[in-house]
Amino acid sequence: MIEMSGQYNWWIVLLSLIIAVFASYSALDLAGRVAYAKGIRKWIWVVGGAGTMGIGIWSMHFIGMLAFSMQMPMTYNIPLVFLSIGAAFLGSLIALVAIGGKQLSIRRLIVATIFMSGAIIAMHYIGMEAMEMVEITYNPWLLSLSALIAIVASFGALKLSFTLSRPKKIRHIILLKLGSASVMGMAIAGMHYVGLEAATFYMAQYHKPIMNGLDTSALSIVIAIGTLCVQTILIFGIVTERKFIKQETELKGNDYRLRSLLTYSIDAILTLTVDGRIRSLNPAGEALFQVKRNQLSRIDPIDFFGEKELERVREYFLTVHKTRQAVSFNTSIVTLDKEVSELNVTFVPIYLNEKLDRIYAMTKDITRQQKAERQTHQMAYYDALTSLPNRRSFVEHLEGHLKSDQHADLAVMMLDLDRFKVINDALGHNTGDLFLCAVAERLASVVSPYGFLSRLGGDEFVIVLNGVKDIYPDALANQIIEAFEKPFRVGSHDLSTSASIGIAVTPADGSDVESLMKRADIAMYSAKGRNRQKYQFYSTAMGQKSESRLVEESSLRTALLNQEFILHYQPQVKCEDGALSGVEALVRWQVNEGELRYPGDFISLAEETGLIVELGSQVLDMACEQAKKWSDQGHSLRVSVNLSPKQFQSDELITTVKETLDRYKLDPALLELEVTESMTMENSTRSSWMITSLRDLGVSISIDDFGTGHSSLSYLKDFSINQVKIDKSFIDELTQNVKSDQITSAIIAMSKQLKLHVIAEGVETVEQAEFLSQKGCDSIQGYYYSKPVPSNQIEENYFMIDQAPA
Repeated sequence: MIEMSGQYNWWIVLLSLIIAVFASYSALDLAGRVAYAKGIRKWIWVVGGAGTMGIGIWSMHFIGMLAFSMQMPMTYNIPLVFLSIGAAFLGSLIALVAIGGKQLSIRRLIVATIFMSGAIIAMHYIGMEAMEMVEITYNPWLLSLSALIAIVASFGALKLSFTLSRPKKIRHIILLKLGSASVMGMAIAGMHYVGLEAATFYMAQYHKPIMNGLDTSALSIVIAIGTLCVQTILIFGIVTERKFIKQETELKGNDYRLRSLLTYSIDAILTLTVDGRIRSLNPAGEALFQVKRNQLSRIDPIDFFGEKELERVREYFLTVHKTRQAVSFNTSIVTLDKEVSELNVTFVPIYLNEKLDRIYAMTKDITRQQKAERQTHQMAYYDALTSLPNRRSFVEHLEGHLKSDQHADLAVMMLDLDRFKVINDALGHNTGDLFLCAVAERLASVVSPYGFLSRLGGDEFVIVLNGVKDIYPDALANQIIEAFEKPFRVGSHDLSTSASIGIAVTPADGSDVESLMKRADIAMYSAKGRNRQKYQFYSTAMGQKSESRLVEESSLRTALLNQEFILHYQPQVKCEDGALSGVEALVRWQVNEGELRYPGDFISLAEETGLIVELGSQVLDMACEQAKKWSDQGHSLRVSVNLSPKQFQSDELITTVKETLDRYKLDPALLELEVTESMTMENSTRSSWMITSLRDLGVSISIDDFGTGHSSLSYLKDFSINQVKIDKSFIDELTQNVKSDQITSAIIAMSKQLKLHVIAEGVETVEQAEFLSQKGCDSIQGYYYSKPVPSNQIEENYFMIDQAPA
């Protein structure tokens, strides 16, 4: 035999390598479809992948054979050619079936590797045997190497194919697939060319007619065109199928999301036909409407909505048809168990091919939300105690009327209860609240037919009377006053009160809320001072008086800040020998250029504004400072200071007295505090504790205006006092009124029995002084001896006498 030699066409070698890679990529990508395809589709991809792999390996083989040219033209045995193709297809088919499950075990991977590598080896060497007119011998080592290459390449390619086909996100997946296909393509090509190198060709001694074989040139053209067509078709199929799968997956995903939305939505969702029939409803809808899906055909919407509300819902439904847009509205239903639910419904139209297909009714149960909103509105605009409109509601109501064109005759009536504080303090806040509720109810019965009633707070109410067509403000005020003549039954108490009403009208008294409220308030306080007619219209004079009062209050505050107050002292003289026993400190307001204003001009204003506490503290400080100066000069003179009711009720009084005494290092015995009976009657227990605490500091306590209160004898028994001061009203009638003489004598006698010091104030005549001295009164105070004078005159009139030589 004659050995034959050949050489390679490297361009065709490169072409065979490209075809191998191209075929491997197509085959492996098709194989990936098998992992998650089902039914007939799975077998289509198995057969397609096996065919692609078989044709790719076979075409690469024969194009590679074409690249190896020998000295004579080559022909091939046709049955063996088809047998090699069949071997490649069958091995690939079994391998793809082996790795086509959800999980790849090592056993299945080995089986697939054996058949895939066997397909490659069988195809190659059967194809080699198809060559006619040559005899081939093989190098066993290179033959084994080619088989090993086929096995390793098949194992790696199949493993990568399975891994990359999993439905998970891997970055650069295309590059990984190309890498896998390149490895397998080069391995197949490497196995082929190693196999060629393992072969030695000899010219056969016999000769067969060439007509029974195929010309290699024609075969190479057919193989190249066929391979490219098949691969192109298969790749196109892969891309197209992948798009279909993606679309199908998206459709399934959307369908699943929609079903999940319907199933798990907390809101009821109803699917309606275009004519308004309920087609389906989700579980939340079944719970809301308390019906099952199988009951839909028997449900009549009128059972839930009622005729009137159903007609309203239909109008919204028709609006969706007309506007082709979603529409939202609130409605209410009565469920089958007669529970009322408030709903927010949104009709959403669904169109297919520009034609209305169905309408979704997205239904949200807003019963709790609406209830919470009503409660919030109630809290914001209504009084929690009486349920009447509150200040905010009143202001908005009045502003609305003032902005309208019909406010020419509008009236604002401010109303305040008399004696409410007494009732509240005496019977407690619970009774006071019940009393206010009873008042509000009676007021509403009188006012509601004519106007708007509101509670501002405390015991203040306000009425807006819009127009006088039905009733005039004074007529309504008289009806209210008349309604208050009947007592209010609160628990076990019959409580009586009266109302003071101030009236302001537009446009004369103002055209805005603030002006009308202010002037109605001024008129109300003016009405409080009237004994009979308890209502009052605002007038300019009232406004001027109110403004004047504001100026006075401002001046009083400035005077306290600038310490414009001074003290005058009225001597208290002993009846026994006419010696000075003490002085009473009386405050004066020293205004510009030394002019003095007396307590009657400013004490009541100080009490009403609460400035009396600060004023009292300044008086106490000045009195202690003066007492200390006199003490340091050798004159231990007791100074008496009057306490106001608010001072006495203050929790800071004891601390203030102690700190003042400590500041001036004053002997407490030189300070006397005067309190009245009335200021201590509100809480006798606390008053007794307060007086005892003051006594414990070492100061003296004097009862001023004694005999004018309701519990004079109780004072003498229950309170730790040092001195009784007989009121001026008894002194004025001494020697003229027998009863005044007897009462005064009795007070002096009782005080003596209780070892209390007695002093009479307001003594102006010698007859009064002699009477008191005869009855045993200890001291006298009044104009008979001296008016209140500055401290220097006390020193000149009394201390100089004490220091004069005998």
